[in-house]
Amino acid sequence: MSPCRRMLPLLDAFGDGELSADQSLQVEQHLVDCGHCTERIRLNEAVRVSMKRAAPVPSAAFKARLCAALAAERQREEHPSERIGRPLSWRTIAPIAVAASVALAFAAARPKPDTMGAVAGAARASLMGHSPSSSSMQSNAASVTATVEQLIDELVTHHQQGSHPNVTEAALLEQLEPEVGVPVRLPSLYGARWEGASVLPVKAMRNQRAASLRYSVGGHRVTLYVYNSANVPLRATLEPRVVYNTPVYVGERRGYSIAAVERRGVGYAVATDLNDSESAELVVASLH
Repeated sequence: MSPCRRMLPLLDAFGDGELSADQSLQVEQHLVDCGHCTERIRLNEAVRVSMKRAAPVPSAAFKARLCAALAAERQREEHPSERIGRPLSWRTIAPIAVAASVALAFAAARPKPDTMGAVAGAARASLMGHSPSSSSMQSNAASVTATVEQLIDELVTHHQQGSHPNVTEAALLEQLEPEVGVPVRLPSLYGARWEGASVLPVKAMRNQRAASLRYSVGGHRVTLYVYNSANVPLRATLEPRVVYNTPVYVGERRGYSIAAVERRGVGYAVATDLNDSESAELVVASLH
């Protein structure tokens, strides 16, 4: 085995200062004669510095609310009968390795969702020998935008009304899955108290349904929607953002903030009266 191959597993730990004194000495001696590994160390350090500069920092208000929720959870630990769920640890909700700059560049390079349907339709028409006009493509894109706006308005209205949930036992959540079409579980949202769930028919998207999970945190109501992201394209009219290395789509409607994420075909959207940054952090927590 070449010296470089033997050193390769140690280089990242060397840059992080995690090696023993003997191992560090071995790496340092190797770097004296190996320009390739030296450049690798320099590149790793440059990436580490860039990531630290780009990493998003939770707002002071959100930190204060989180600390209060954690303090309440510690109190509930002493009274198990009153305990509902557990919050994520700070180590989980704030990973130290956040490649925000890379994710932002990726998001910026992607085609805008509100035009993807129109472009796909144009491609199909071209294969069939038709050439749709620019005005036709613009009309299709406008139709998609109007539909998604109607969908967002439905979610905000449902959150605002605070309808009584149909399911109040976590063990029964799986009964909602056949209606929603995707797995439905109970995420822990930074110590928020879960109050129940129900199924919401989405009128804007015919024959589609979303699970509506209601929470309460610090006197604020939070509604988490779970749905099939292929059939409920919320991101089409929301603004892209990166939170903890996760692409998030955010917006504000009628005084309420909306934040949505997608993973493996499942969409998660949060509606709250919190600001958009706090809603974005909450919806990312739903992935864990």
